[in-house]
Amino acid sequence: MSASPVMPLKQLFSIIGLTLVYLLFELAFNARLLDVVGGTATQDQIHHIEIYGRSLSGAAVGLLVMQWLLGRRNASKNQSPSGMTILLAVAASGILTYGVLKVIVDTAVANSSASFRRASLNIVLVQRALVQGTVELDGLTDDAKLFAQPAGKAFLAQFPLMATSIDRLDEKIRNAKLTLITTQVSEALGQAGGFYSNQYVKAVKATQEKWQRYSKAPSAQDLDGEIAKQQDKAWSEYLNDLGRRGWTPSTVPGMARGAVLRKVRSRVPVPSNWDLADEATFRDAVAAKVRKRAGAATGGPKGLTVHGQRLAPGLGWNAFFTHPGVQAELRDQLHLPAGVSLQSAYSSGAEFQREVFDPMVKRLAQDELTRYDAPVDDFANGGKLAERGLDAARLALVPPLALFFSLLGAMTHVGKLIYLFAELVLPRRNADHDEADDHHARSRRFGPFAVVGCVVLLLSITLSWTENAVTQSRLYDYMRQQMRDSAQPTVTSQAWKWLQTNGLHVVAVGQDLGYPLFEGIRTQVLGGITYGYEESHH
Repeated sequence: MSASPVMPLKQLFSIIGLTLVYLLFELAFNARLLDVVGGTATQDQIHHIEIYGRSLSGAAVGLLVMQWLLGRRNASKNQSPSGMTILLAVAASGILTYGVLKVIVDTAVANSSASFRRASLNIVLVQRALVQGTVELDGLTDDAKLFAQPAGKAFLAQFPLMATSIDRLDEKIRNAKLTLITTQVSEALGQAGGFYSNQYVKAVKATQEKWQRYSKAPSAQDLDGEIAKQQDKAWSEYLNDLGRRGWTPSTVPGMARGAVLRKVRSRVPVPSNWDLADEATFRDAVAAKVRKRAGAATGGPKGLTVHGQRLAPGLGWNAFFTHPGVQAELRDQLHLPAGVSLQSAYSSGAEFQREVFDPMVKRLAQDELTRYDAPVDDFANGGKLAERGLDAARLALVPPLALFFSLLGAMTHVGKLIYLFAELVLPRRNADHDEADDHHARSRRFGPFAVVGCVVLLLSITLSWTENAVTQSRLYDYMRQQMRDSAQPTVTSQAWKWLQTNGLHVVAVGQDLGYPLFEGIRTQVLGGITYGYEESHH
């Protein structure tokens, strides 16, 4: 039996080098994914993580296609396929993989059930509360910093998948939900101090500027005097302009009337058919211009209309600020409950928080709670909360899916790397021992696969029997049991659920052990590449 063709050493080392480069970026990305699930990623950051994840998966498939085609080329007598064909095939496979993964994720989100979307909204709420330390899960651990550690982040990566299997999940978090939402709303507003400086102070300043314009509004008597003054001035300037040409309003030549009218209308809003000698209409136009300028800028002599309510002229700052119309406008701007009365200044931060911030947060949290508790049908396609549900489903699905594809790519290429090193060593060792050709061929063909299989089996068994702070907790054991109990009473379904839970255990422990190395690669070797996710610091 003839031996299968051996990959040239130069080619073999090139594949090993490219695989090592890919693994550096993939393992660093894996570490960043744990940071994503251990943080509070936005929709935009999730989008960037998706792009990087699909790109790396495309590179992973491209490398496999390259190695396969090079093997065919080495076995071919006419050096087929050509180098250009291989490059095109690698590029095409990478682009195709990128597109297929996008379709998979988008389809999973779009086809998610209304109940899953609703559950995702609640799960993401609890997940973020765990990250921020605003809620504790009974039976998990007493370590307050767990979710900043690899074991906690690995748990959070699995949390959405495991939590959807919990029976009556909504009932079990109902009591804590309003508290979680209240905290979330307060955080989003920047807490009382941040809201005061970023929202309230700006609103008061804008109101003060409005009052200053309003306070400059002339009285009716002052406005009449200003109108008469501007009328006399404008008419006098008009007569002087005509006089310099030896004309009066009645003696302007016909051919010049259009030019004169256009010049007058550039300063005074007289009608387009105005008679050049009509002084009364001219003065009325000047009066309208003065009133419009005074009224638009300051409210005019009849006062200012705010939020549908007219303010009489002459109000001082405090009377202006406390006017019902101004107060209603401020409440709308700041999203305050109807019963809150604002002051132009507060004696302390505690007073502002008690009288303004806390009532506002309470109202917003109650409004938000109605969305979390909305009927399932509201999250279905076409429902009023469909978009909100789709966003929640994406937040719940993308990180675990990205982690799955990242692990799949990393494990495949780690196995391939072991295979390549084994292929590099085993044939030479067999050749040195002068074994038979057919045995030599079988060793070269199946020996590397045997090495990979042994390593994978040993690693899986080791991780399956290894525990950490999370996997030893009562909560993790409860959630794992809930997943198994959700299986149908068939051998196939039970076996599948066992594989799922055992796989999650291996991932939880493996990610915990591997994170320090992967994060070191990201920060020390790759210069702190972020993959589109920047951690927020509270």
